[in-house]
Amino acid sequence: MIGTTLGLRYEINAKLVEGPIFTLYSARDKITGKQVGIREIRDPFNQEPPFISALVSALPKIAVSHPSVELLHEIVEEQGNHFLISDMPKGSLLTERIKRFAPFTVPVALATGLGIAEALAALHSSGISHGDVGAHNVIATHDGSAKLQMAGIWRTYPESRTAGAAVLAQMAPYLAPEVCTGQQPGPQSDIYGLGVILFELLTGRKPFEADTPTATTMRHLNSPVPSLRGINVSIPVAVEQLVTKLLAKDPDKRYSTAQEVVVEIRTIADQLRFGRTPTVKKAPEQDILVEAAPKRAKREKLPQTDSGNGDAEKTTRVKKPKKDRDVPTWLLALLAIGFVVAVVYVAMWIAFLAQKPRDIRTPNLKGVNVSEARDQVRKLKLKVRIVGKESSDRIDINRILRTRPTSGTNIREGGTIDVVVSSGSQIVKIPDLLNMTADEAKIALEELNLSLDGKPARITSFDAPPGAIIKQVPLPNTAVSRFSKVRIWIAAPSDAVPGSLPGESDNDTGLKARSFKFQHEVKGINWEVRVVVEMTDEAGSKVVKEGNYSKGDNINLTEIGYGDRASFRVTYDGEMKETVEVEATKFKKNAP
Repeated sequence: MIGTTLGLRYEINAKLVEGPIFTLYSARDKITGKQVGIREIRDPFNQEPPFISALVSALPKIAVSHPSVELLHEIVEEQGNHFLISDMPKGSLLTERIKRFAPFTVPVALATGLGIAEALAALHSSGISHGDVGAHNVIATHDGSAKLQMAGIWRTYPESRTAGAAVLAQMAPYLAPEVCTGQQPGPQSDIYGLGVILFELLTGRKPFEADTPTATTMRHLNSPVPSLRGINVSIPVAVEQLVTKLLAKDPDKRYSTAQEVVVEIRTIADQLRFGRTPTVKKAPEQDILVEAAPKRAKREKLPQTDSGNGDAEKTTRVKKPKKDRDVPTWLLALLAIGFVVAVVYVAMWIAFLAQKPRDIRTPNLKGVNVSEARDQVRKLKLKVRIVGKESSDRIDINRILRTRPTSGTNIREGGTIDVVVSSGSQIVKIPDLLNMTADEAKIALEELNLSLDGKPARITSFDAPPGAIIKQVPLPNTAVSRFSKVRIWIAAPSDAVPGSLPGESDNDTGLKARSFKFQHEVKGINWEVRVVVEMTDEAGSKVVKEGNYSKGDNINLTEIGYGDRASFRVTYDGEMKETVEVEATKFKKNAP
């Protein structure tokens, strides 16, 4: 697919993600020059005419123009395959962002949640329920907000024999309790899905998960919402109240509209921005149901009997003798209540034991590299937290000196092992940072407990890629003490706008500037041609080389881009020659 042109218009340049029904690619619209998203409908769904027809019919009904809502344009058919064309915002899928960086800070999580809530408010005001709100349908944009994808597409799934079953696994962690019982998705279930996403952003895990989709839906129905502050006490109480209300089992106890959620998130975010503690709202009082005592039956009057002589005689009430009881009635009632309480207590205790985390013996992590230790304890369902660094001539840098609890000690499943890490010897050699980006230099220096000395300075250069380091002080291999700072200079064209080069401004999007190397030999021609090389990364596309070349000429490029991978597209006289996907260049780590 990569490198082909769809419908003589959409030039596919990268594969982004493969889902149960659609495979998403990025492409360039030759007419508008904009990046678009292309979803290839996978088999067997591509071969189901009712499903394709439902998609075509649905697009005009779910079209909403809003910055936080993905706009789906059309269905294109080519050689029996069907493709859904849509917007392509600059950013990354939220599932990948969560996997790499969660848990997020409260402001970052609220900014993402606000974008989703604004999208839902726009959809609901147009009478559209998204129906599949989850991290798999959210793009985390470069400006810190979010864009909601595939709104309303859930209505087409019943037209397929297997689409519903195919998407259940990815939908299950976000399904509202009422949807789990068979009701149709609606605005309130969308709000519940937003609550799951916020919980996931703040903790790095979903509130309800199980081994199977069915078991997950049962947890939505029956399990209480886990406490956010029980996982992270630094989360403000107001944020916990917000998420708990979004995840209420009863739809009527959630926020009434998505717009109400927008206002609530903005209020909390503004209070945090100005250094104020977010306002905590009084929890609603719960209704206590008290069973009424049974009314005592009225005593019936005994009938009077007439005597034979007609004189009315008073009927004497005969008291029946009470049966002798070994145990008084009140004591029997008390014993019955005690028995019921005991049964309930035992049942609760059994349930507690069934859910109680198991004890795990702490492994011996002394001398183990931190990243390896994290992988090792993750398999045991434990976590590693660095609580300090100390210099050591015996233990290599980034290896563990000691742990708490110590090895062999029992720790509860899900617990955290605190570690002190070696910062290596006191004297280290400065690594060679030349041709790196500022982001790569930070990583290389942090490995040795060194750091950059402020923002990079500029040197006008047309030979090196803009943003590449071309000078450093101290020089490479200079011996310095740990925690020293290194000054760098980066290449800059004379017309570069201030703050526009990698490393010159703070970047909180999660994208890091990386170096990419690309080589191409001009071949398959008998005359001089105009060669254009276009690079596409997570920040977009740009032409990085253009000129006249002959057969046998070599093009060697080192370019600065964003993300872990980039694609280079080569054309000869306007005709596509090849598209090559390249991984970011690995920097070399210097020994201490």
